[in-house]
Amino acid sequence: MNTPDSPPSPDRVVVVGAEAGPNVDPWSQIVRLEHGGDGSFAAIIREQVGRTPVAGLAKLEAQLLRALADPAVTAAGRDFLCSQLALVGSAAAVPVLGRLLAAEASADAARVALERIPGPEADAALLAGLSSLSGRARIGLVGSIGARRSPGARETLSRLAGDAGEHAEIRAIATRALALLRPASTGPAA
Repeated sequence: MNTPDSPPSPDRVVVVGAEAGPNVDPWSQIVRLEHGGDGSFAAIIREQVGRTPVAGLAKLEAQLLRALADPAVTAAGRDFLCSQLALVGSAAAVPVLGRLLAAEASADAARVALERIPGPEADAALLAGLSSLSGRARIGLVGSIGARRSPGARETLSRLAGDAGEHAEIRAIATRALALLRPASTGPAA
């Protein structure tokens, strides 16, 4: 039995936030997260993400994606969920994050998550995002593409770096990103 001084049992989570009542499921509430609001639900989910063993990551990722798909999710909730997908996301999260990447309002959160997710699917989603973003979001996207150091981005980064019609900051970031990539293969080593 849990008393006010004992921690909750591991199979039951009790939320104690300003908006929480006993036995409130943090997953049902995280979609209502607001910047500057009650962050207790986010703290509980963040702790779950940090404590989930590798064998449970796929299930956790699915929970994050279900919450992200909720039509009632707030901007703060979406940003938080994307930040957690950056920690545990896999190729399964890429289609959802790719759709979020296409919208200016959600591009940064999706980009940060995709930057951390391993695999060619995330590389492809980031490169595809270039066609839909402009301004600061596009600049951040080019930086994320460079940070991943994907050899498959060489052609796109070279095009951006050399395109006089591109914003000067994008050209500069693309040039720096190219420097991070391994040199193009010139044949077998001697």
